[in-house]
Amino acid sequence: MSVPVIDLFAGPGGLGEGLSRSNSADFKVVVSIEKDAMAFETLRLRAAHRALLKGANTPESWQTWDEILGREHWSEVFEKLRNCKDPGIRSACEMAAEEAWHFELGSHNRETVSKGIRQRLQPFLVKGKLPRNIVLIGGPPCQAYSLVGRARNRGKEGYRPEEDHRHFLYLEYLRVINEFKPAVFVMENVKGILTSTIEGKQLFATITEDLRRPDRACGTPEMLEYVLVALPNGAEGWFPPHPDAEDFIVRAETHGIPQARHRVIICGVRRDVYEDAKNMVGRLQPAPVTSVAQVIHGLPRLRPEVSYRGRGLSWLDSFSLPLMEKALQELRSRPGEQGRKVAVAMENRLRAMQQQDDPGRGKDRHPLPNFPAPKVRPEWYADRPLTLLTNHESRSHMPEDLVRYLFVACFGEVAETSSPRLADFPPCLLPRHKNVDPNNISAAIFKDRFRVQLAGAPSMTVTSHIAKDGHAFIHPDSTQCRSLTVREAARLQTFPDSYVFLGNRTSQYTQVGNAVPPLLAYQIGELVGDVLHRAGLASALPSSPHQLVDATC
Repeated sequence: MSVPVIDLFAGPGGLGEGLSRSNSADFKVVVSIEKDAMAFETLRLRAAHRALLKGANTPESWQTWDEILGREHWSEVFEKLRNCKDPGIRSACEMAAEEAWHFELGSHNRETVSKGIRQRLQPFLVKGKLPRNIVLIGGPPCQAYSLVGRARNRGKEGYRPEEDHRHFLYLEYLRVINEFKPAVFVMENVKGILTSTIEGKQLFATITEDLRRPDRACGTPEMLEYVLVALPNGAEGWFPPHPDAEDFIVRAETHGIPQARHRVIICGVRRDVYEDAKNMVGRLQPAPVTSVAQVIHGLPRLRPEVSYRGRGLSWLDSFSLPLMEKALQELRSRPGEQGRKVAVAMENRLRAMQQQDDPGRGKDRHPLPNFPAPKVRPEWYADRPLTLLTNHESRSHMPEDLVRYLFVACFGEVAETSSPRLADFPPCLLPRHKNVDPNNISAAIFKDRFRVQLAGAPSMTVTSHIAKDGHAFIHPDSTQCRSLTVREAARLQTFPDSYVFLGNRTSQYTQVGNAVPPLLAYQIGELVGDVLHRAGLASALPSSPHQLVDATC
C-alpha cells in the first residue's frame, strides 16, 4: 500500500528526500510546493532523479544525465533532460514536472492548492474518498521566528509582529491538515518559534493548540483531533506523556548527523490512527557522533580563489607574507605555549602549501570517475555510481583573509577542541570591522566571527548565512586555507553526492542552509512508516524494530 506525501514549503526537498528513502513504507511524494525560483529548480531536478532511480534507468541513462548536467547552464538543465533521447529520463522529467510546483502559499491561492492536491491524489482514492494514510511534511518559513530575524525586525521602524504575514504561514499548513486529514504530519521549524510572541501570547502555544484541533482553528464542524508527539529520547528512557515545548527540540548531532543542528520538530498523529497503532509511537534513537572529517573525506582538495583585491595573482603569490610574518611574531611573543605552537603550525602548513602540487581550482561541475564516498555511511552518500561531482568550488577570499583562515585552522588543529575567539587573534589579524575595537575586544558583538569547523567534531549549524560569507565555516585542513564549498556543506547536511543544487552559488548555499538534513528525515520516516504499518495503513514492514513509547498528550 503506497503512502502519498504532500510537501509544503519544500525548499530544495530535504524532508521529501529522507522519507522517499525510508524502508518502513512506500512513501511517494505526490506534490511538493516551493516559492523560491532557484530552490524550485533544485526540487524539480531531484524529483526527476528520484523517479529515474525507481524507474527505467540504465548505465547509459545515467551517463546521459551526467553529460547534460556537466555541460548545460543550470537554467537549461531540466529542459535539456526533458527533451533528451532517453525515454527513461524523459518520463522521469514529466513525473517531476507534475510533482514539483513553483508558487507561494497564501490566502490568494488556497483554492488552487486544494484543487491541485486533490488532482494529484486521484490515483490513491479509495471508493472515491481520500486515502486514510496521507502524510504531510514541511516547515513554514522561519525568518519571523528566528532570533536573528526578530532582532532585525525590532530595528525596523513601525514593525508590528501581528502584521507580519510570515508569523501566520503555519495557517496554510493547518488548512491543508484540516482539508486532507493526513494520518501523520511532520512540521519543522527553528528553536526561536518557542519564544516568539504575538501581542504578549506565546505563538508556539497557539500553534500547538491549533495543530491538536485543526477543526476548531479552521471553524469546520467535523471533529478532527491529533496527538502531538515529541520524537527525541527522554532522559533515562522516560518519555513525557504531555510534552513541554522544549521536548520538541531535536538535536541532530545526537542522531548521527555531522552537525549540531537544533530544530523544533512536531509529529502529529491523527487520533484514530494513534489508537489503531496501540497508542504507541517510536522515537528517534541515539547514534554515534559523526565528525566533519568523516563526511568530507574523499572530496578533492581545492585551492582558495582570490577576490579582485588579489589583482589577478595566483593564490600563493597573493598570500600576504608581510602580514603572515607579523602574525607569527605576535604569536611567538605571547606567554604560554599555545601561541608558539600555532606559529609553528602556520609556518609548517605554509611551507607544505608552497611545496605541494597545485590542488586545482575545482569547477562547479566536473567529471570525476571512481569518486570516493565518505568514511561513514558511504551507501547513503553514494546512492548511485557517479561520474560527475557538482557544487564543489571554492569561493573567492581577500588576500588578508587567507592569513586569517590559516591562523584559525591551525589554531583548531593545535587546540583540537575549540576555534579561536577574537581575544586569541594576533592583533594584526583582527578583522577591520566597526564592531571590533582592538583596544576593547570584550565589547565585540561577534567574538567568534571566524570559525574553523573542527575535524573531530560535528560542525556548527549550517544556516543560510553561509551564503553571505564563509568566515564561520573555515575548512579544517589548514593547507586548503578556504571556507567550505557548497558540496562540503551539503555533506554536513547529509545530502547525497548525486543531489545537485541549481542556481547561482549564493542561492546554492542558501538552499543547503535552509534544508532539513535528509538523513534525519529518513529516521523520522522510519518512525512514521512504523506507525502507519501498525495501524494497517502501510504494507511494508519497518526495516528495524523501534522502541515504542506511550506518547499520549
